Amino acid sequence: MSKAGILPLFEQQEVKSKQVEDYEKIIEEYSKEFRKIVLPEGDTIFGFWMQTLADLDLLDLELGGLTDSYTIDPIRRTVKFSGDPERLRKRVAHLEKVNGKTTLYTDFVDAYGDTNAYAFHNLYPYKGKFYPRVVRTLINAFGLTENSLILDPFNGSGTTTHEASLMGIKSVGIDITPMGVMITKLKNELLFKKPKDLEFSNDDLIAILNDIERKQWNHEDETIKNLMLIVYFDTIDAFARTSRYRKKGEVGLFIEKFNYIKKCYEKLMTIKQKYGLEFTKADILEDDALRLKDMEEFKEKFDAIITSPPYYFSIDYVGKDKLAYEYLGLDMKKIEAKYLGMKNSLPKKKIGGLPAKVIQYYEDLKVSIEGMYNALKPGGKLAIIVGDSTVSGKKIPTTIMTKKFCEEVGFTFKKLIFNPLLGARNRAIRGESIIICEK
Repeated sequence: MSKAGILPLFEQQEVKSKQVEDYEKIIEEYSKEFRKIVLPEGDTIFGFWMQTLADLDLLDLELGGLTDSYTIDPIRRTVKFSGDPERLRKRVAHLEKVNGKTTLYTDFVDAYGDTNAYAFHNLYPYKGKFYPRVVRTLINAFGLTENSLILDPFNGSGTTTHEASLMGIKSVGIDITPMGVMITKLKNELLFKKPKDLEFSNDDLIAILNDIERKQWNHEDETIKNLMLIVYFDTIDAFARTSRYRKKGEVGLFIEKFNYIKKCYEKLMTIKQKYGLEFTKADILEDDALRLKDMEEFKEKFDAIITSPPYYFSIDYVGKDKLAYEYLGLDMKKIEAKYLGMKNSLPKKKIGGLPAKVIQYYEDLKVSIEGMYNALKPGGKLAIIVGDSTVSGKKIPTTIMTKKFCEEVGFTFKKLIFNPLLGARNRAIRGESIIICEK
C-alpha cells in the first residue's frame, strides 16, 4: 500500500493539494516561457501568419509605404516606426499589433479563422486565386489612397477589386469569364446590402432551391437573385465532386452555404462599425485584357495595376464551373477560345521545345502587358503575380518571360519577391513571384 493510502484523510488531502499546487506552478511557468516564444515581446509585433522569408520582404514593402521610417527586428519579431499609428493599424497586413492595439487585419483573421478567407473572399471556390493579403500589401507599398485608381485586367473572381473596396479605394476589374464577373459583382454588391436583405428562413431557402432547380427562380433584387444561384452552383458542384455531403443532403448543404455567406456579412459589418470603415464600389467589366491597349478611355488613367494572369495550360478554370455554365446556357467552348493562349490558330512552330499553346500564351501575355503600360499613368506602379508551372514534364519559365516582356514594353523593373505556396508539394505551381515595375 502507498504512503498516501495509510495517512489520515486530512493528511492525504494536504498531499494532493500540494501536488496540484506544484503542477499548476509548473504549468504557469511553462506558459510564461511558451508565450515568449509564440507571442513576441513588444507593442508592435509580427502576425503569427508571418511564415516565410517572403513575408519579411512583404512587410518591408508595406512599411515603406505606410510609415515615415521603420526598423524590423526579425529575431524578436517586432517593429519600431515613426508615422501615423492609426493609419498603420487599419491598413497593415503583416502585424498583429501596433502600439499595443490589435490591427484591423488581425480582427479579420480572428473573426474568420483564416488569413485569406475574410469578408467575401471565400464567397465561391475559384481556381488559381491569389492571396488578398498580397494585394493589401501591394496597395500599401504603392502608397495608394482613396484618391487612387487601381486596375486588374485579369480580375478572375475579384480578389484585387474586393480588397481595394474593403480599403475604400476605387478600382476597375476586367475579366473574360462570365462566372468570374458574376462572382466579382456579387462581392461588390454584398458590401452595401442591409441585414434585412439577407433574412431568409429555412422554408424560404427550400422554396428558392426548388425554384432554381425548376429554372423558375427570380427576384427583384439582382444581387439576391445571383447570390442564390451562386450558392446553388457551389452546392451541386460539391455533390458532383465528393460523396461526403450525401448525409447532409442537397437541401441541408444549400442552407448551410447560404448561412455561411450571411455569417460572413454579419462579421464584416461588425468590423466595419468597429473601425469606421468606408467601402467603395469597383467597376466590373466583362471584356478581354488583350483589348486594353486599344481602349482609349483607359489611356494613362490608372495609378497602379495589381494582377495575376491565369495559367490556362496548368489549371482547368472552366471545368469547375461546367455545371454552372450548362445551367446558364453558356457555350464553354466559346468561352475557352477567348482565354489567354487558347486561340484556335495556335502557332505551328515550336520555340525552344515549348508547346505551341505556351508560345501562344506568351504572345498574348506580351500584348496584355503592352495594354497595361498604355493604361498606367507616368510613374504608375505595376505588380504582376506569376508562377512557373510544369507542362508535359517541362518547366515553363513564365516568371523570367513576364519580367522580360515588362522591360521590353518600357517598364522599369524594381523588385521580385518569390512567395512559396505552402503545402504545394504536388501542385503544378509550387510558388509565385511578385514582379514589381514602374512606368
